[in-house]
Amino acid sequence: MARGGLLVACMIAALSVSSASGFVFKAGGTGEWRVPAASSSGNNANATSAYNAWAQRNRFRVGDAIAFTYQPGNDSVLLVDKNSYDACDTNTPIDTFSDGNTVFTFTRSGPYYFISGNKDNCNRNEKLIVVVMAARSAVDNGTIAQAPAPNSPFSSPASPPPPPFGIEISPAANPPPNAAAPKVTGVAGTVAFAVGLMLYALV
Repeated sequence: MARGGLLVACMIAALSVSSASGFVFKAGGTGEWRVPAASSSGNNANATSAYNAWAQRNRFRVGDAIAFTYQPGNDSVLLVDKNSYDACDTNTPIDTFSDGNTVFTFTRSGPYYFISGNKDNCNRNEKLIVVVMAARSAVDNGTIAQAPAPNSPFSSPASPPPPPFGIEISPAANPPPNAAAPKVTGVAGTVAFAVGLMLYALV
């Protein structure tokens, strides 16, 4: 009985260690979901892409999440399609969030379109496009950079991408962002090997 309990505990540990890590990004860098401030000239044109400029500086992956904070009752977050995003159409959202502290997890790659549930706010550029890439792995988690071909006109020294602006959520306690996936992979392999040895010993 004790062996069975130990075996189950080891298998649960292996599963929890091998789960993917992700990041929680704060929308716009602060998490505040509101109409962007107008420029000093009073022209809100510079604020048009305030959220999108922030999104373009970050790298989003499947499993990451984005957090929005706002006053419930005064605003909300709508997940919409591109046409609704462009037109600030709040009538047919894919999903609606109005709790004041929304954390949305990206479950697929591709673009996600968010707008304010207040049409006037959306028309004043409270809207955001997030393009999500495939899930993180040990190879593409910022540890290996692909340099262009030597004769390419875009040749330049390879450098890792900037770290995402957000909070890492990972099974390990406070690992450095760039080392999270390789560490998880190594520990998961070690745990799996140990579980295999225990199963062999039980047979």
